[in-house]
Order: sequence, then C-alpha cells, then structure tokens
Amino acid sequence: MWSPAQFQGDPGNSQEPAQDGAATGKQAAEEVAKAFQAVLEQENQALRKQFGKGFNPMQAQARALLWLMALHDIHTSAVKQAIADSNGEAVSGWAEDMGKLSAAITVLETIQPIP
Repeated sequence: MWSPAQFQGDPGNSQEPAQDGAATGKQAAEEVAKAFQAVLEQENQALRKQFGKGFNPMQAQARALLWLMALHDIHTSAVKQAIADSNGEAVSGWAEDMGKLSAAITVLETIQPIP
C-alpha cells in the first residue's frame, strides 16, 4: 500500500542521486508516471469489462463523484498526518490538491443528472 509521503512533500523520501546510479528525482517521477499510466489502463479495462457498452451519463457522473470523494478523503487524511508530523510543505501540497478536488466535486454536483 502506498503512503502519501511517497508522492509529495516528504523531504525524507526524496530520490537523491546515489553513487551507484540509483534513480534521480526526474527518473523517479517518470517511473511514478509510468506506474500511474498502468493503473489507468487496468482501471479502463476493468470498467470496459464490467460495463461493456459503456456508462450512461448518470452512471458516469456518479462514478466520477465517488472517485473524487474518495480522493478527497485520502487527501484529508494526508493533510492530518502532515500536520501531526509538523511537515508544512506536505500540508501545503496536499491541501492545494484537496482544493482542486473540492472544486471538481462542486462542478459535478451542479450538473443535472441525465438518465
């Protein structure tokens, strides 16, 4: 399982170049992006298998809201942990992203569902 510190704002988790050729910060970011793309593809395939012909608009909106709310909850937990760890940089990063998620949730909640 991942921890919020793996992805943002944890100075103790930075990928510094090592003498043995370990991943640099840029290489580490590229590896995370590649892993994220793999997760997106897995989710895409799972959804296609489950829903075959696709979602109707109401199903798509509901699924998007549920995922955004789950991400918001994860970010809330990460902010609380960063506060407990007295890590201001992490608090700032997670809170900034949480604000973006809140905005996306608000937009989706204002869209009139279509069956």
